[in-house]
Amino acid sequence: MFDVSLSIDFDGQAVVALRGELNLAETPCVASHLIAAVAACGPSVIVDLAGLEGIGYCALSVLLRIRRWSRNSGGDLRLAAPQPPVRRILEVTGLIDVFAVYRSVEEAANSARQAQPRSRAVPQPLRAATVTRPGGRPPACPAARHSLIRPRPGRGMCRPGHIARQACVKRRSPGETTAP
Repeated sequence: MFDVSLSIDFDGQAVVALRGELNLAETPCVASHLIAAVAACGPSVIVDLAGLEGIGYCALSVLLRIRRWSRNSGGDLRLAAPQPPVRRILEVTGLIDVFAVYRSVEEAANSARQAQPRSRAVPQPLRAATVTRPGGRPPACPAARHSLIRPRPGRGMCRPGHIARQACVKRRSPGETTAP
């Protein structure tokens, strides 16, 4: 079972704790918690991975998008205490060098306090993004091919009530017919 919680430390630093197995079905929940943390506490957020047992490519895509958004807004997304399975995935994908990864939440919070304050720009709206696996292959989950916030123009749109393994449907232009 997956669980996500948002807390604020005594310095006003947002900490989003993830517990369980993070895969496609939970990515919208994680994205909304991270967006809420940035909106409530500013663009610097710590993601506590101590209780996370596994992470999928779609969840990595969400973390990358929120990291880019927070950095463009003058902050950063710090990952704290990844367990060995999650750390291995970060290493294999090369994202261990992209994210600021710390051994504990306290270490990440101390780093945030010591960091030079970046400009406090207003967070910019999230834009669609995709992630590819090593070697340029598409991600394992079909929903990663479009934004979790809104579909990318001309790329398709998920059906309402989208189930994790259900394929996306392509939008048709007016007058376009389907082949039998």
